[in-house]
Amino acid sequence: MANWERLAAQSNGLYEEQDYQQAAYRLMMEQVIYAGDRGGRVPYELVTRHLGAFRDVFEQFGMTITHNPHHGYVVVIPRHAFGARMRLEETRLALLLRRVYDDRINAVDIVDGEAFVTLEELEQLYKDLLGRQLPDRGEMRELVRSLKRNGMAREIEAADDQPFQIAIRPAITDILGQTALLQLAAYGVDSEVVEEEADDEAA
Repeated sequence: MANWERLAAQSNGLYEEQDYQQAAYRLMMEQVIYAGDRGGRVPYELVTRHLGAFRDVFEQFGMTITHNPHHGYVVVIPRHAFGARMRLEETRLALLLRRVYDDRINAVDIVDGEAFVTLEELEQLYKDLLGRQLPDRGEMRELVRSLKRNGMAREIEAADDQPFQIAIRPAITDILGQTALLQLAAYGVDSEVVEEEADDEAA
C-alpha cells in the first residue's frame, strides 16, 4: 500500500499527507480528474507523479487507473460491475453521447478533447435511434449533471437560442469502453424500471 506520509516527506514540504489522501478520495468519488477543471490541477499532478503508488491503492478495490496525458486526465475503471445502477434515462443519454463522440472523432470535430452536441441534434437522435421524445429541459439538465459527476459530459452555454448545449468529455471513451458497452444494458438498466415503463406505455 502507498505510504502517503513518505511521499509527502519526499515533496520537501510542497505537499502534505492529506493532499495525497484527498487526491485518492476525489478520484474514487468522481472517477475522473481533469487537470483543467476547477481544483483539478493538484490532485491530477499528485496522481500522475506517483501513478504506481495510486495504482497499488486502487488495485485493492479491483480498479484500474488510466492516464491520458494528451487530454490531461486520469480515470479509474472498475474491473467488475458494482455500485448503484444508472437510471434508464441516464443510460440512454450516456450511450447516445458516446456514439456522438465517436462520430465527431471520425469527422475530426473535436476541440481540446471535447465534442459538442446541441439539444436539437439530440432530439433528432432520440427519434432516429431510440424512437422516443427527448426528455424535457429540466430533466435533461439533471441527466447531464449526473453524467458530469462521472466525468462524461458537462453543460455549457449555447451559441444560439437553445437553453444550453452539451460538451462530451474525452473520458467517456474510457468509462464506456467496449466491455462497458456490452455490459451496460445488463448492469446499468434497472429491469424493474423497464418493466414499469412498458406497463405504463401499455396502459
